[in-house]
Amino acid sequence: MVSRKYASDYRLENVEDKKGRIITKSVYRGDLYGFSKPEKEIGKLKKVYAVSTLMEWVLYFASLLMNTESGRTMYVSLPFLVIAFPLLGQSDAVWTFISSRKDVIRSVKDKITEKMISWVFMVFFFSLSSFVGHIIFWIRNGEGVKDAIFLVLTLLVLGLSWNLFLQRKGLSMEKSGTTVLPEREDE
Repeated sequence: MVSRKYASDYRLENVEDKKGRIITKSVYRGDLYGFSKPEKEIGKLKKVYAVSTLMEWVLYFASLLMNTESGRTMYVSLPFLVIAFPLLGQSDAVWTFISSRKDVIRSVKDKITEKMISWVFMVFFFSLSSFVGHIIFWIRNGEGVKDAIFLVLTLLVLGLSWNLFLQRKGLSMEKSGTTVLPEREDE
């Protein structure tokens, strides 16, 4: 299903199927986009995003498995638990980025250049909020060894998301072409 934002990029066309029946298909007729950076740099960037996202998931689940006093405090655990939702969105966008080829359609371009960065920033924001909660917890109650480990894992998620956010300039894309429209409407 095409969202309203991208509806103008598609056109309905009648085509004949294998049995000779005429069916109506939507065909992409919008602009195509390619990465501004060379393929070698994009390949490295794909690896960085994939490995960092995977590491964020590992750190996230390792933190959840720990039974800490700070983990039972709402202003530490609640922002940390919320990280799962933007991390899911980030994972989906990273998968799209990894599987993208040379020329992509506008919806894929927006998912890579805009939405993925938004998800990464939200992971950064919520891990920063959890870090602030750790500081407040430490001032009020003191930190135990498990609490310190949980803090370090939170800082690692924070650092990975900040690094991904800084890498966003390499994701820039520019118009590389347009799909060819037929001269007549019935072609």
